[in-house]
Amino acid sequence: MKAFSQKYAQLSEFLDERPVWRKDWKWLLVIALMGYGGTLAIRLMDAGNWAGPGLMAGGEKLLATHDSYGWLAGAKGVGNFTRYGMSLLARVLSGFFEAPLWKVAFWAPAYLGSFIAVGTAFWGWLLGGRRAAIAAGLIGALAPGFYYRSRLGYFDSDPFTLLMPLLLGFMLAHLLSFCCTRGWFATPQERQEGEPIPAALPWLALGYGLVARVAHFAHDDIRMIGVALFWIAIFLAAATGRPGRRLEALKLLMVYALAAYAGFRQHGIDVLVPTQFGLAIAGATIGLVVLLWRRPERLRPLLDHPWVWLIALLILAVLCDMFEPFGPFAAKVTSYLKPVTDAAPSGGAAAGVGAVPGPVYPGITQSIREAKNVVDWTTFFAGVSVTPWTGVLGGLGLVFILVLRPAFLLTLPLTVLGVGSLFMGVRFAMFGGPSFALGLGLGVHWLAKAILDRTGARENVLTLVQILLAGGCLLGYAGIYRNLAPTPVLAPAHAEALMKLKTIAPKDASVWTWWDYGYATQYYAERMTPTDGGRHAGRDIYPTALALMSPSARQAAQVINMSAGLNHDPARRWDRQSAAEVQQELAMLAASDQPMKRPPTQYVVVCWENMNLLHWMGFYGGWDVLAGKGTPARTQAIDEAFNIDQGRGVMVFRAGTAPIAIKSVDMLAERGTRRVSFAVNPAAPHLVINDVAKQVRLMDDTAYNSMAVQLLIGDPARAEVSSYFKLVHEGFPLVRIYEVLPPAQEPRGQAEAFTQ
Repeated sequence: MKAFSQKYAQLSEFLDERPVWRKDWKWLLVIALMGYGGTLAIRLMDAGNWAGPGLMAGGEKLLATHDSYGWLAGAKGVGNFTRYGMSLLARVLSGFFEAPLWKVAFWAPAYLGSFIAVGTAFWGWLLGGRRAAIAAGLIGALAPGFYYRSRLGYFDSDPFTLLMPLLLGFMLAHLLSFCCTRGWFATPQERQEGEPIPAALPWLALGYGLVARVAHFAHDDIRMIGVALFWIAIFLAAATGRPGRRLEALKLLMVYALAAYAGFRQHGIDVLVPTQFGLAIAGATIGLVVLLWRRPERLRPLLDHPWVWLIALLILAVLCDMFEPFGPFAAKVTSYLKPVTDAAPSGGAAAGVGAVPGPVYPGITQSIREAKNVVDWTTFFAGVSVTPWTGVLGGLGLVFILVLRPAFLLTLPLTVLGVGSLFMGVRFAMFGGPSFALGLGLGVHWLAKAILDRTGARENVLTLVQILLAGGCLLGYAGIYRNLAPTPVLAPAHAEALMKLKTIAPKDASVWTWWDYGYATQYYAERMTPTDGGRHAGRDIYPTALALMSPSARQAAQVINMSAGLNHDPARRWDRQSAAEVQQELAMLAASDQPMKRPPTQYVVVCWENMNLLHWMGFYGGWDVLAGKGTPARTQAIDEAFNIDQGRGVMVFRAGTAPIAIKSVDMLAERGTRRVSFAVNPAAPHLVINDVAKQVRLMDDTAYNSMAVQLLIGDPARAEVSSYFKLVHEGFPLVRIYEVLPPAQEPRGQAEAFTQ
């Protein structure tokens, strides 16, 4: 074992170029600026892709992710995000640059996302010296998994969700570097006492802790990851502390934890607002720092007793909920395994003693596009690097770094989350980019150093190797991102219809739309929606899905009015009933007009974009709350050229694909609809051709007969619709907005209303 540790230490020393801030800061500053500037230049190339037609509405660029609209609605004072960090940031940037909110949301992701390059460069410097920072800093922010979630128009918390844990890990690693060994085994030099620990180090711990205290202003999960990083730092201090310096490491981490986590937990912009108790905690922490800095003689026996610090740390962890990563965070991660159903409550009062099960609601995670699993390892490696092969090399380098530099463990939560994209969803791939960039850059640096040392080449060649590696990767990324298609959340006609709705809808009105467009509706129409990207659990989405997918206009309207009368939470009523009673109640809403109180004005938006979502809308809208299962609607986009044989009711494809029998065809044009039925094919799908959108879809009866389709393509004046819905915006065949007419009957006397 001794021989192995000696050889390990020799290899670690041979490959090492120790970071020294006083010597390296100018070099590191240049690399950080180059990394930020190069990353920003590649990101701004995307602007040309957004210059085409159909990407603006009402003089505003459309945005590329749903949550962007949630933050902008919050910045306007609409919705549930008014006191969240990203909404505050949007307001601040809008005021500072005197730019409209949409411009801030469109351009800011490129500028914010590029800061990841700076964080990765600092990590490269800490682990391998100033040369190792070059490639890592230039490519660390450009991995596709992160780029696709932070390109132009993607104003979301992702840049902070990645940057803050990256920086928190770096700060802890830097703090420990004064007290811990570089490798897992100490070198002969590290076994000696060496240079004394800087006296001002407790002040650095205080500063780092204060950064950690506000780091989760953009997303609360940052705090949980930060706490997990703290416990990893505790492990590293115990496992790799230099002789005589473990206690000093513990003291520094205690100061860090007090500054970062002591006091009452806060969320959103509240983390930026000091409270009286928080100021008291800060004062006490500063007092502790002064004691560690001055080290008064009479207090040294107490300050130098390890059990004092261990007990204090345990008390702090218990009082400040610092065990969260071991429980709630793990539970949250488990939720991304995409359960099909949510748990059913007992039937409550309706079930007597609660033995009868209540309604079972569908699980929503499985249908979220960004929660889809990364399909295989090849796709994963392509998502964390410029090519799958460089991703593999980065992974090998990552393992090598972990063997030689234990501080790299402080990137492990991000790396694990990145690999977790294989089973938790593609959104998590973004966390792996910096780690694999470090693996590639530092791995190539060490390999080059080993080779060049044997050939006697000058060390300056190592710098050239890093530059060539970074340049090749940058060219590769530029090629990938140069001609990416824009991904607007909604069509211009849809956005403009919502802008019009803002001018006609009462302030207390609600707008029913599929949850994907909830935030956009809140931003453009400035009216609340029952569901959105933050409220789409099964119990929340079920009423919306039922209303949109019901074939009955009466049922759809009554579900909406009933839900509105219950503060858009009918599940609170249904939870007191058995599943069978809920089913019976919903059937009554389709069969006859039921007495219910008149709610505030309700609107329904139906749009062509829903055609791409009918599969899951049908699954949730046709959900069986008793059996706990649903059957998706069947739809299919048609991209091949075809003709219709009207004699047989068959689609004949010009490329020779097998013909498809159809039940009907609807030709949608600006002037109206032309419909033809084929009675000879009663079990065949329906064909809908939208000449304005230039899209064609096949759909089964469930999809075709739904309100989501019929309110868009059918006649608004037909009696079964006009009795319950009033058309207030005509944007056929792309979007229509209806006002839901008030209940036909209101309760009298003691009659039970559905809104009780």
